[in-house]
Amino acid sequence: MSIENVQMTSFLQQLYELSNGDFETEVSMYDIGSALGFEKNESGAIAEDLLVEGYAELKNLAGGISITSAGLQALNIKSPIAGATSGGVQLGNAVVLDGQIIEVVEQLLVEIKSRMSERGSTYTNLEEVVIDIKTMEVQLLSPKPKTAVIREVLRSLSSSPALQDNGDITTKIRTMTGE
Repeated sequence: MSIENVQMTSFLQQLYELSNGDFETEVSMYDIGSALGFEKNESGAIAEDLLVEGYAELKNLAGGISITSAGLQALNIKSPIAGATSGGVQLGNAVVLDGQIIEVVEQLLVEIKSRMSERGSTYTNLEEVVIDIKTMEVQLLSPKPKTAVIREVLRSLSSSPALQDNGDITTKIRTMTGE
């Protein structure tokens, strides 16, 4: 994934530097543009393009934005949470998942999907995993995804026969759920 537009790349790089790559840190799109010598309307247009492409996320209506994992990938910067599931990130006891944990769960889902497509499983076992994945994806669409729902679906996935031969994935899932 790369950005063709030099202005967008410079803008995204500046966002990365001002936020230290933190997904939760909010930076004014106008401050970024000003640092790069852009007018206010140019800054807004570039930021809008980054938002549409998924490289940045709008944090408030006053122009506060943050970088996303897709933005880091576009800059060829490894996400600070990439591989975090193997580093021992746990879901915790909060009622609602926070932004960083959501990113880890989404990355784990991508990994599970890619591993499932590589393997041969019975239809029933594959169907069970797909339904669990869809349940998690729907929960992650919520403005306040519930930790308990994600934890139970991950527990279900870790005991699925379709993933039993995949120790790496099941280890990551068990680490996240605290088992």
